[in-house]
Amino acid sequence: MRKPPGSPPPEVRADLSRRRVGGDFVDLVTQRRKYRLITPLFGGGVEPGTADPVTTVRGPEVRGQLRFWWRACKGGGFNGDLGQMKEMEDEIWGAASTPRRPLPSKVQVQVEIDSEGRDEQPFQITTRKGKQVVVPSSGWTELSYVAFPLRPELNRGVVTKPPGSVRSNVCFTLTITFPKQYQEHVEAALWAWETFGGIGARTRRGFGALQLMSVDGMGRELPEGSRVEDSIRSGLRKHVATGAWPTGVPHLSHNVRLKLVGPFSDPWNAWEYLIQKLREFRQSRYPGSAPSRPGRSQWPEPDTIRNLTGMSSSKHARPLSPVRKFPRGQFGLPIVFHFKDPGDPRGTRLEGEEYERLASPLILRPLACREGAIGLALILEGTGVDVMPGGLVLKHDSREYRVAATLTPAEAKSIPPLGGKTDVLEAFLGTL
Repeated sequence: MRKPPGSPPPEVRADLSRRRVGGDFVDLVTQRRKYRLITPLFGGGVEPGTADPVTTVRGPEVRGQLRFWWRACKGGGFNGDLGQMKEMEDEIWGAASTPRRPLPSKVQVQVEIDSEGRDEQPFQITTRKGKQVVVPSSGWTELSYVAFPLRPELNRGVVTKPPGSVRSNVCFTLTITFPKQYQEHVEAALWAWETFGGIGARTRRGFGALQLMSVDGMGRELPEGSRVEDSIRSGLRKHVATGAWPTGVPHLSHNVRLKLVGPFSDPWNAWEYLIQKLREFRQSRYPGSAPSRPGRSQWPEPDTIRNLTGMSSSKHARPLSPVRKFPRGQFGLPIVFHFKDPGDPRGTRLEGEEYERLASPLILRPLACREGAIGLALILEGTGVDVMPGGLVLKHDSREYRVAATLTPAEAKSIPPLGGKTDVLEAFLGTL
């Protein structure tokens, strides 16, 4: 017989106190939730990309994460009315106050660091054949693909940018207090944050992934790997509103597209697998002259850039792709394209015309389970280049070119990694 599934995430139990708010007494719920990070923390401090030297995990950042995931769960309960959604969001999570309309957050968070963890550098500088080179540190060969902002830079043997670091084995306790009338809303935000989110930067690529260890001293039993998807689907039905979201608001749904793989022996292996598959998909190439010398890209962006700029190296003069679009923009923006051969264009960058950045709709992270870990890939709805105001531009030197990322079925069939699918993210899920 199958073992019974692990216990569901603990409910927020009402340890109530009463407090005067705006002249009235309200019942408050207070809870202590212990977490550990099962992947390293990337940044998370006041300075972007750097761990806070005083408080490794900051209360305002936690509140900001919960605010985002509340919107992703409950933003569909207002019939697509952005104003109504924002009014409720500000009521719960706070907004800029005025003397006539004070709007402090109704949700109070306090963070205690139980373990600051240790610094770890994904890259190192070493000497090979008398020359300094940058290489991934031990264990980071695959994961260096998503740790690239931490890569050091050399200029003629001089270190112009030192290696960046992450922080491993961080543990913290979150004490959260809120009015009981908002219990359903806060529970939804906590569940989604713990399941799909994290802490720090680059959480959509798996950094700072959370594991809930206990609630008010009661340990959380991990589910079997085979029951993780059932648990997630049950949580979606319980916590996610069934309605229309305002345009451009990233969100979950009862039928959100997700893929689970594993189980793996530990979270690191699950994370490494996901990133390896992402790298292989995004860097798909034709066979080269040797294993160490891969061929040209199977994606159309390099030929498109050469066509737009009128620049090309002699060995890339003949285009391989008939498509003149940027489908990998569906993974998020901006994208900086690097060419290394003489004659090819330099310094090209794909971004939104009105908004430079677009957070990736694709979430990749490990989830702890009884056997070790499961790999999760999920596509957020309501976001992407197809709903981005103003469209896309390719910037090269002082020129800008209006471009597109959305493919026709005929175009998708000519791009080998897609297998005929016009949705690049959906095609990626199919490789897992």
